[in-house]
Amino acid sequence: MDVNYGDVIPISTIDWHGKASVVLFLRGCPFRCPYCHNYEILTVPDMVDVKELEKKIDSSSLFVSSVVFSGGEPLAQKNALIHLASYAKKKDLLVGIHTNGYYPDLVEELIDSGLVDKFFIDVKAPLDDPEMCGKAIGYGEYSVVPDPPDVLENIRRAISIVTDKGMEYELRTTAIRGFIGEPEDIAKIASSIAPYLSISGASYVIQQGIPANAMDENMRDIVPFSRDEMLELAGRAHEFVDNVWIRTKEKGNEKVNFKSN
Repeated sequence: MDVNYGDVIPISTIDWHGKASVVLFLRGCPFRCPYCHNYEILTVPDMVDVKELEKKIDSSSLFVSSVVFSGGEPLAQKNALIHLASYAKKKDLLVGIHTNGYYPDLVEELIDSGLVDKFFIDVKAPLDDPEMCGKAIGYGEYSVVPDPPDVLENIRRAISIVTDKGMEYELRTTAIRGFIGEPEDIAKIASSIAPYLSISGASYVIQQGIPANAMDENMRDIVPFSRDEMLELAGRAHEFVDNVWIRTKEKGNEKVNFKSN
């Protein structure tokens, strides 16, 4: 079996908080987010034998407890993902998946097959705002991008599935100054995901977008939010959800203690 392979991080302590992970990036994605910093692996294929990725898992297995599949969008390569997740489980490694939520049926299949331990789901816009969603995923700029109402329906289904099945998961938003990530944007996103998080207790992570390598060259000079500004965004999210984290270049993953902020 061939896999459209992007890259690897042999050991990461950022991609799954509290765990050391080998991170495998798979090429391809249905979206074209302007701020995407992995855009180089969205289109041009690099097909390799799946055994090459098995070797990468093997070479890190003594130093990590988990495998994280990222991208691109790893769920876009169903057969390869199922194979590699099965391989990781046979090695007694936990499996985490970074996903944009566009493939809810595969999310459910992976859960029912016992092949995943945690999902990290991007929420790029409020779940009831097709216009903002379209802006976030590059709709109208690229003919390959699916219709925002369908995207939002799939994301809502994916989040509902992981919630209903009692899966461990995290929802996350990348905050980009002047694009999506202003305080009111974060408040709207948090409000739209609050019904799920109130049931699951899952975390909401606001990520510091660093667009220096963004797909859209016009975004590359945008100054990232500072850590203090990220804490302010977390405060807006906390109006609707309890378990709020920020992820910054300066401090990594931080759970926000609102009693002292």
